[in-house]
Amino acid sequence: MNKPLLRAEGIIVNEGKTKILVQCDLDESFYRLPGGSIEFGETAEEAIKRELIEEFDLDLDVGELACINESIVQYDGKKRHDCTLIHWCSSFNKNENEFIHKENPKIKLIWRAIHHLNERPFYPEGISDFITANQKSISHIKVKKNYD
Repeated sequence: MNKPLLRAEGIIVNEGKTKILVQCDLDESFYRLPGGSIEFGETAEEAIKRELIEEFDLDLDVGELACINESIVQYDGKKRHDCTLIHWCSSFNKNENEFIHKENPKIKLIWRAIHHLNERPFYPEGISDFITANQKSISHIKVKKNYD
C-alpha cells in the first residue's frame, strides 16, 4: 500500500511581492514551487532551507505557513498522495538571476512576475489562485485528479 508523502515547499517572493521564484525545466513548460520531502525529525521550515541549499545554493528566510496542499493524483497508472506544507519565504540573494539545479542542469529556478503565473501549468494545482489573491489566512487546497 502506498503511503502519503509529506513535503515542504516555499513561496519565495521578492521585496515588492511582485515576483516569485519558480522551479521549471529549461523550456519553462511548467512552473512549480521549490522544495522537497521532509526527512524524519525535520520541520517543514528546515526541509525547505535544506532542499534549496542542496539543490541551488540558495539561502532563505522561511516565514509563516501559507497553506496546506493535499494532492491525490493518478498518472501513468500510478497513484500518488502528497501532503505539502507551503511557507512564505524570502531570499537573502537579492539578484534576480536564474539558478541552475546542482544535480540536474535541466531544472532551474527563475523569477517570474506573479501576474504571469497562469501562463503555464503551475504546481501544486490551485496555488497560483492562492498567491494572486494575496490571501493572509492559511488555506487548505485539495486536489483529486486522474491524469490517465
